[in-house]
Amino acid sequence: MKLSPAEQDAMIALLTRIYTDIFEIETEFQLLAGDNDYRPRIEHFHDAVRAFSSREPEHTQAGGRLCIEFLAYDLGCLRYLHSMPLASFKPHGAIYSPSLEPVAVRDRDVMMKTPRPTRAVKERICELYQNYSVLFAALLKPMADRDYLDRVDELNQDVKDVHALITQLEGLLSGKGSMEKVVNAIQHLEEEGLRYELMQFMQAQKYKKKDNVATLMVFLKEHVVGKDKEIAAIDAAHMNYALAQLGIFEGSKDLLKKMAAQGLNLVGKFVENAMAESRRDLGR
Repeated sequence: MKLSPAEQDAMIALLTRIYTDIFEIETEFQLLAGDNDYRPRIEHFHDAVRAFSSREPEHTQAGGRLCIEFLAYDLGCLRYLHSMPLASFKPHGAIYSPSLEPVAVRDRDVMMKTPRPTRAVKERICELYQNYSVLFAALLKPMADRDYLDRVDELNQDVKDVHALITQLEGLLSGKGSMEKVVNAIQHLEEEGLRYELMQFMQAQKYKKKDNVATLMVFLKEHVVGKDKEIAAIDAAHMNYALAQLGIFEGSKDLLKKMAAQGLNLVGKFVENAMAESRRDLGR
């Protein structure tokens, strides 16, 4: 199921409404992200929603805010905050001040200026984060899936192309191959940097020495191992996203009922479909 731009905007409006409520509470009680991020915790997560809304391509590129690794990390942190509503989710989160210089405390009341949330506030934070997490996970699942599939497909193609080159180099070593076939295999490589270095290797006629070719083959095989590790890391991130999403959805039935009561059946249906897709992902 795919939401239209207008329906996506409606879901983003819901997320933004919840974000505003969380922001106000976290600002009042100084519940900050931590690790040199001195903003309320919710700002970290809403960065992804802003990136999604902007539709700027840089956010979907390798290392962008909407890559599967970041989104899987987000869901893990959101689940953690639901269970630990007053905690920081980043290392060193207890250090709230941007300065690490010692402070001379002359008045004991200085340390008590930030009020501690009551039980009712904690429960409210839990509820808000639960609702935010459900919508966040469902909205960004298509983006997470696309990043996962595109990058794994690209890496698998890279591995296939390098293996084809290794086969041609093996033929060259055995005397059954040709330089022309090796050059053609190099030109088919999508990795610009690797392709450039290999063309330099050929133009310098280093291929005429068997030791050089053998060393190159070892390098290429190690390169393939590196690609396989990248694929495994992306696979793991996608699996973690699906696991975290299902964990978040376990407590979402009440939210879906509220959506239906408010005439938001389409959003609720979209969330349910996202949950079903996550189950299928885990079953593969």
